[in-house]
Amino acid sequence: RDNNVATVVQTADGADATVTQNGVLNLSAVDQAADATATTTQTGTYNTSSITQTGTAGGAEATVTQGGGYGDNVSNITQSADATATVTQTGQPSVGPAFTNVSSINQSGAGSVGEVTQNGSNNNSILAQSAANGRATIDQDGTFLTSTVTQQDDAGGTVNVTQSNTDNISNVTQNSVSSVADVVQSGAGNVSSLTQGRSAGNAFQTNSQQALITQSGDDNEVLASQSGSSGDLNLLQSGNRNFANVNQSGFDNSAGDNNGLVGVTQGGDDNDALVTQSGQLSKAFVDQIGNGNTATIGQSVNNAPNPAGGPDPIVATASITQAGDNNSSSISQFGGSNTRSARLMTASSDQAGSGNTSLITQTNSLVDGASSGNAATVSQGGDDNRSAVVQDGFDLEANVTQSGAGNNSLLTQTGSMNTATVNQLSDGNISTLTQSGMNNTATVTQGGTN
Repeated sequence: RDNNVATVVQTADGADATVTQNGVLNLSAVDQAADATATTTQTGTYNTSSITQTGTAGGAEATVTQGGGYGDNVSNITQSADATATVTQTGQPSVGPAFTNVSSINQSGAGSVGEVTQNGSNNNSILAQSAANGRATIDQDGTFLTSTVTQQDDAGGTVNVTQSNTDNISNVTQNSVSSVADVVQSGAGNVSSLTQGRSAGNAFQTNSQQALITQSGDDNEVLASQSGSSGDLNLLQSGNRNFANVNQSGFDNSAGDNNGLVGVTQGGDDNDALVTQSGQLSKAFVDQIGNGNTATIGQSVNNAPNPAGGPDPIVATASITQAGDNNSSSISQFGGSNTRSARLMTASSDQAGSGNTSLITQTNSLVDGASSGNAATVSQGGDDNRSAVVQDGFDLEANVTQSGAGNNSLLTQTGSMNTATVNQLSDGNISTLTQSGMNNTATVTQGGTN
C-alpha cells in the first residue's frame, strides 16, 4: 500500500517548499528558516528525503529528485547560509538484491554548491563543505560506486568526481585554500584517494594545490597526498591493475607540470609508480607505457644555502619513461646542508626494452657551494640490462647508453666537475667506471660496428 508522509515547517520570509510524492512508503520532511527554497519530488518505492535549511538570510536552495521503479533512495541535505544543493537519484530498472542510492550533503556557510547525480544500484555519496568557496559535483552511473568529498576549514576547493561502471571508490579531502581536484574513474574496481593541503590554521603554509586523477581501466589504484604549498599533482592510468602512490609534503612540488597535464601516466597493465617528494621546489615525471614496470622517484633536497640576491632555482627534477615490459627504474636525489648544497640536480631514465634495471642516486655531501648541478642520464633500449649511477659532489655529469642485451654498467663519481660516458652497444658487456677528484673525463665504448 502507499504510505506517503510529508512534514514542512517554514519560518520567516521568502520560504518556499514543494513536495510531490507518488509510490510506496515515501517520506519527506522539510524544515526551513530564513530565505529558503526546497523542492522534493519522489516517485517510486521506499524514497526518503529530509531537507533542513537553517541560516541567516542566505540564498539557500535544495532540490531533490528521486526516481521511480524498484528502488530505495535516501537523501539528507543540511544547509546553512549561502548554499545550493541538487541531488538526483534514479531507481534501478533491473531486478537485484540491493538497489539503494544514498546521498548526504552537509554545507555550512560561504559559497557552497553541491550537486550529486546517481543512476544505478547501491551508490553512495557523502559531501560535506564548511565555509569559503567550496563547490563539489559528483556524478555516479553504475553499481556499487562510492564517493566521499570533504572540504573544510577555509576550503577554497572545487571537486568534480565522475564514476561510471562498477565498484569504483573515490575519496577526496581538501583542507586548504585554492584546492582543485578532478577525479574521473570509468572502469571497474578502481580506487582513488586524494588528500590535499594543510589545515588553514597552519601559519607557515599557503596552499594552491591542484589534482587531476583519471583512471579508465579496471582495478587501478591511486593514493595521492599533498600537504605543502603550490603543489601540482596529476595522475592518469588507462590500463588495468596499475598502482600509483604520490606523496608531496614540501614546497612548490609538482608531480607532473604546472599546467596540470601529465604527472604519472601509466598506459599499460600491472605498472607501479611511487613518487615521494619532501624537499623544496622539486619536480617529478613518470611515464610508463609497457606492462609490469616499476618506477620509483624519491626526492628530498634541502633548499639551503640560497644563492645571494636571486630567486630560488629548481632544486631537483626527475623523469622516468619506460615503454617496454618488466622494467625497473629508481631515481633518488637527496641531501644538502647550510654550506654544501644539493640543489639543481637532474636525472632521467629511459628504458624501451624489457627486463632492464636502472638506478640513479645523486647527492652532494663533499663540496661547499650554493648548488650541486649534478646530472645523470640513462638510456637502455635492449633487454636485461643493468645500470647503476652513483654521484656525490658538485657539477658531476654521467651518461649511460646500453642498446644491447645483458649488459652491466656501474658508474661512480665523487668530487667536482667530472664527466663520464658509457656506451655499450652489443651483448654481454660489463663496465665499471669510478672517478674521484676534479676535472676528470672518462668515456667507455663497447660493441657496435667498426
